Amino acid sequence: MRADDGPDLARLIAEQFGKTPVHEVRTTVYRRPPHDMLGADGYSLVSNYFLRRVLPYCLMHNAITKLQSAVLSNIIGRQKKGRIAVTHAEIAEELGVKRTSIGHALDALCEKNLIHRTKRSTYQLNPRVAYNGNGQEQYDFLAELRALALDSRFPDELSPELTRFPKTGTGTG
Repeated sequence: MRADDGPDLARLIAEQFGKTPVHEVRTTVYRRPPHDMLGADGYSLVSNYFLRRVLPYCLMHNAITKLQSAVLSNIIGRQKKGRIAVTHAEIAEELGVKRTSIGHALDALCEKNLIHRTKRSTYQLNPRVAYNGNGQEQYDFLAELRALALDSRFPDELSPELTRFPKTGTGTG
């Protein structure tokens, strides 16, 4: 209770039993700001399995281009609870490439089920690859996406070149 809310609850209980409390304890709750890792936008959780096994293999074997990887990274960093609103020009400016090349990269990422286009300049990031938010929010977002029953099976199925890896070993989260 705050001091202006009336008597201390511990003191009231003690008085009910005819005893005076021996110790008074006061606490102050401090809320810390989100992580500031080279920026104030917070952070996204990215699947260790995707980062360790899928993305490096795809880059080394040309299943995903450098540009597609850069656009995906940009998208992961922009997301707010799996949702992204961005123009091709905004991504192109940040990556230092032509705007027209961004559209092709986004189309390829959609075909691979890493992202899903909902409307012009609005996307959903596959929350099984990366997500900005807590576990319950991710769970709810997955349920929302699964309810759409998309022909592409987004978010549960990725394209074949992204799923050829057996999940073995530990710490692949």
